[in-house]
Order: sequence, then structure tokens, then C-alpha cells
Amino acid sequence: MDAQELLKDVGDVEKTIEKRTDKIINWIKKPHNLIFTLIIAFALIIRLYYFLMTQNQPLWWDGAEYMSMARAWALGLEYEFLVVRPAFFPFIMSLFLRLAYNEFLPRLFLLIISMASVFGIYYFTKELYNKKAALVATFLMSVFYLNIFYSFRLLVEVPSLAFYTFSAFFLYKYIKDGSVKSLYWAAVMVAIGTLFKLPTATILFSLLIYLLITERLRFIKKKELWIAALIFALILSPYLIWGYFEFGGFVITQAGGWNAPAEGEYFSNGYTNLKAYIHMFPTLLSWPLLIFFILGLFSLYKIFIGVDMLIKGKDFKLKKDLFLILLIIIPILVVSFSVAFNEDRYIINIFPVVFAMAGAFIISLYEIIRKKGKFIAVLFLIVLLGTVGYLQLQDADNLIKLKKDSYLQVKQAGLWIKENSQPEDVIVTKSWPHIQFYGEITALRLPNTKEEFEELVASNPNITLLMISIYEPHQDWAYTYPQENNLNPLKIYFVDAQNSQPSLIIYRFDRSDYSSIISSEPPLLSEEDQNQNLF
Repeated sequence: MDAQELLKDVGDVEKTIEKRTDKIINWIKKPHNLIFTLIIAFALIIRLYYFLMTQNQPLWWDGAEYMSMARAWALGLEYEFLVVRPAFFPFIMSLFLRLAYNEFLPRLFLLIISMASVFGIYYFTKELYNKKAALVATFLMSVFYLNIFYSFRLLVEVPSLAFYTFSAFFLYKYIKDGSVKSLYWAAVMVAIGTLFKLPTATILFSLLIYLLITERLRFIKKKELWIAALIFALILSPYLIWGYFEFGGFVITQAGGWNAPAEGEYFSNGYTNLKAYIHMFPTLLSWPLLIFFILGLFSLYKIFIGVDMLIKGKDFKLKKDLFLILLIIIPILVVSFSVAFNEDRYIINIFPVVFAMAGAFIISLYEIIRKKGKFIAVLFLIVLLGTVGYLQLQDADNLIKLKKDSYLQVKQAGLWIKENSQPEDVIVTKSWPHIQFYGEITALRLPNTKEEFEELVASNPNITLLMISIYEPHQDWAYTYPQENNLNPLKIYFVDAQNSQPSLIIYRFDRSDYSSIISSEPPLLSEEDQNQNLF
């Protein structure tokens, strides 16, 4: 290639870049697109701010388990997998750990997924209602404190939320337009979301009930639904096969039974959880947004007086309203009656619909006020969304800062063990996922009884460390055992500045006799302290 040809190619590239730049600028100049861009930029700035603040915060229990699973895959180590933990998230994390053994890339991944959830609700709400409602819903998702908070925890809630949102978008396009391609994309989105977190699949229950009501059993004859089901099954199949060989059964039902209510308590437990979730709404939404969501629900009253029209399928708006109600009710009911306890993160997937409905009602009110005066209407939007945004961001800021250092001493203990142990050392602890990840040594779970613990130590000659702390519930014997057997405290962490209240202690014992745990090393504490229970 001569110089003239090279200059020509460079010129063509410059023209292409210039054309694309002009196209982007012209797109942004449109008022709607400019507002959307500003909301996305705002959401990104918020998340980058908290990303920098929390990038070194300690892992919570679930996150520590996921990262320990990832570590086992990344480094080819042995690890006791639990059926309740989906494998897809730690598998992705293991790929990041192969590149760099730290939490930066995993946390960056969650930040990107969090932004995807903000994009997703825009397209979902625009398809449901209009562009203006979509902008409001996008803003609400951008400041939603539950989304922001869990965007900086290495957990599966935010990936589930993002894929649930896109699943709802594609399913609605199928319902609205009969787009088979959208149905297949929905199958892909639901399947991937289910790999992250099994309750993502509750959207399929919503779809099934919707089809039963609107089409009765006629939908069974639709070929595209069977193909979508096959796509869903194929994407899940690697996880199901792995689960069968790892746990010896159907991994999904085994995982579902892990936190299930006790036999005979399904109804009472479900009723208690359901009440708890309803009572959470004022806190989760903040009062202005709660009001508009309730008003949005009331606007769906026709669905209850037009049941005959709904069943006959003659009113699409009623069908749309039914689909939205099911996307809220079914996930809440499933998690209420299938899990023995309740947590706010378990219902996070209902909020794309909540924000879409609230956004639509807000815009309806805005249009009414706009007829009286555009200035007043715009002022109404600014004051309302500003208030909601302030309350949500205040809740997010308070919660993130309050929880930022939880499990800090467990993390510090793990890092200390990493620097002060031998590769062959094994530690017994209730915080085994944290220590396994941070300490980079084998960590075994502390048994429930003294006898089981001594059998474990006697059977494993590499067990040389024991960690007792206040961060996980211990049986009473565990707190007194070190003093009763003269174990040597190697490292002590305290909860107070005066160093009078221990919160975590790492002990070492001599392995000269594997059948007993008796220290031959001089104690690090005074004789007076050795004779009392440190906890």
C-alpha cells in the first residue's frame, strides 16, 4: 500500500467517524433523548461514586460463598459446594479471578449489570406506555436504593433484576405484537436470569397463568411456545447436568428445599412473610412514590369489572393490566410461601413493574396539569421526582455507609491468616467461606458438637488453627473450649477501643498428638486471662 492509498483510507475513516459523531450529536439534541442521556449519566455517576467507596468492603456470607466457589474453580482447588448456591455467578467470577485475584473485576461486572437494569426498564416501560412514562420509570430505577445497595454486594440479586426486566420486556412484546422472535429472546433472558438466581423463573408462572386466563388451553397448540421452552431448557441443561453429578439429583428442587418452611408450616409461614413484604412497601418506595404506585394500582380497577371481556380476549388493555398484576403478585406469593424467612432483596424483581405503573400514572397527572399550564406541570415533575430521588438516595447512602464495614474483622482475620500460615495449614471456623477466600487456605466448618470437632481434628493432621468469633452463632462449648484445653491465642480482634471485649480470636494448637488438642507453646495471654472465658 503506497502513501496515497494510506491517506485515502485515513480520510475515509475520518469521514466515517465524523458522520457517526454528527449522528450521535443530532440524536442527543432531541429533548427526549437528551433527558434520557442525562438520566443514564446520573445513574452512572451515582454508581461510580459508591463503587469507589465500597470496592474494598468485606464480603457478606453469601458473597463469600460465591467467591470461594469462584476461587475453587479459578485455582483448581477442592471446595464443598452447596446446592442452594447457583453455579453461574461464581463461574463468571472464576473467570475474573483467573485474570486478577481480587474483587475489582467482579464488582465492576455488577456495576455494569446494574446499569443494564436501568436501560432495561426504559425499554420495558416505553413498550408498555410511552416515552415520557419510560423516562420517569428510568429515573426511579436509577435512584432506587435497593438496586443501588445490592449493586455493590457480590450477590445475585442485581443480575436477576436486570434479566427479569428484559424478560418482561420481550414477553410483553410477544403478547402485544405476537413477535415470535421476542418470545425466543425472552426464553434466553429468563434462562440466563434463572442461572443467576432461580426465582427469576417466577416470571414463567406469571406467563402461564396469563395464558390460562386469556387463552385457556389453546396456547398448548402454539409451536413457538414449545420452541421457547426448549431454548430455556437447553440453556439450563449444563447447570442441571453439573448439579446431577455434584449433588446426585435434580438441583433445582434440591435448592428450593434448602430454605423451605418446616413441614406443616407452609401456610402460616407464607402468610407471615406476605404481611411482612406488604409492610415493607412504605420503606422501600418512600411515601410520595408509594402514593403514586397505589393510585396506579387503582387505575387497573376495570380488570375486576371486565372479567368477561378479559376471558373473551376482546380488550387488550385488560390483558396488559392482567400481565402487569401477575408480574407483581406471583413473585411475592412464590417467595412468601417457598422460603422460611423474608428479606427485601427477595422481592426486588417486582419493582420494574412498580416503577412502570407509577411512572405512567405520574405522566397522566402531568398531562392533566399541563393543560392548565406547562410551567406548573414541569414544576410538579421536578418537585415530585426530586423528592423521591432525594429520599431514595438518602436511604441508599445511609445503608451503604452503615453496612460498609460489616464483617471487616473477619476479612482482616483472613488476610492475617494468609500472611501468617503455611500452605498446608487447615483452619476450623464458622466463617469458613470468608477465611477460605481471604486467607487462601483450606477452611473447614466448625461442627455443632465438641465430640464432632475433636473427631475432625483427630482425623485431619493439617488442622492447626481454630477461629472463634461473634460474627456467626456458635454453640456454647465453642466459646469455653479454648480455655479448657489451653489453646494458644495467636491473634485477637476487639469490638471496643479499650481492647476489653474480644470479637474474634484465632487459636493455634500443637499437632504432636493428633488425638488431642493440647498446646505445648507458652500462652500469649496472662495466666489470669487464660483462666477466664474471653467471650
